[in-house]
Amino acid sequence: MTARRAARLAAAGLSGPGWVTAEQVRKASGEPTMRIGFLHGLRENTRCWERVVALLPEDVDAWVFQLPWDGAHGDDWALERDPGVWIERALQQAPEPFTVLVAHSFGANVLLDYLDANGAPDELGLVLLAPFYRASREAFDWTLISYYLNDFHHFLASGMTARRTRPIDPDVLLGMSEKVRGWVGPYGWLRFFELFSRTPMLDLEALTLPCAVVGGELDVASYPADCLALADALPNATVEILPGCGHHLMLDAPQRVAVLIRELAQRRRQAA
Repeated sequence: MTARRAARLAAAGLSGPGWVTAEQVRKASGEPTMRIGFLHGLRENTRCWERVVALLPEDVDAWVFQLPWDGAHGDDWALERDPGVWIERALQQAPEPFTVLVAHSFGANVLLDYLDANGAPDELGLVLLAPFYRASREAFDWTLISYYLNDFHHFLASGMTARRTRPIDPDVLLGMSEKVRGWVGPYGWLRFFELFSRTPMLDLEALTLPCAVVGGELDVASYPADCLALADALPNATVEILPGCGHHLMLDAPQRVAVLIRELAQRRRQAA
């Protein structure tokens, strides 16, 4: 981080402790064969990874990062125009380099943008769950902007329903999702859509590390077709669309996500 950027964060009140925290949630019984870091999406927190972490093998070290777009800080974090700052801070807290980074939704897009700007370590592998992507600038017309702006609270509602075993009354769900949208705030939405709209300009051909792109068949935020297109643009990527799943794959299908993480780690070891 440059001194000028650090000064800007400090001036905005964004440089104090607690904005990014790291927690080791799995320690290998012996020498770890994998070190995995988990990055959550917009208005999520580290608990979203609990179902997947519980299914990881015993030879894994796992870390989860609490990122400032969890809603606890409102949209103040979004005053920083480059969300990659928060990825940088998260990775600096890790005691060892990661074998695999697993990122969901907005977190996956922040990670892709950060690696595009800063380069990716050769020893790293990526699992991108429900990332946002369009291959061309022409895809970003007024209809698409209207959809992601005016239906944004519906995307947030999908995370609430994925966490519950019983249905939520539609009127209650609408009120809850609109309240959460207020917590994300206009600046939070702008950071999301700005990253999304920059995906056609990413130099994905240079991102040669092993990647796994995972989408949900029923996802109406990160469409399956977009996940397929992203995997096609990455030179060393696999793709899988999970049947019957929505946007929150780690909640809908934790067993399959855990398997895909292990498979990606194996690919990375073979490529090393």
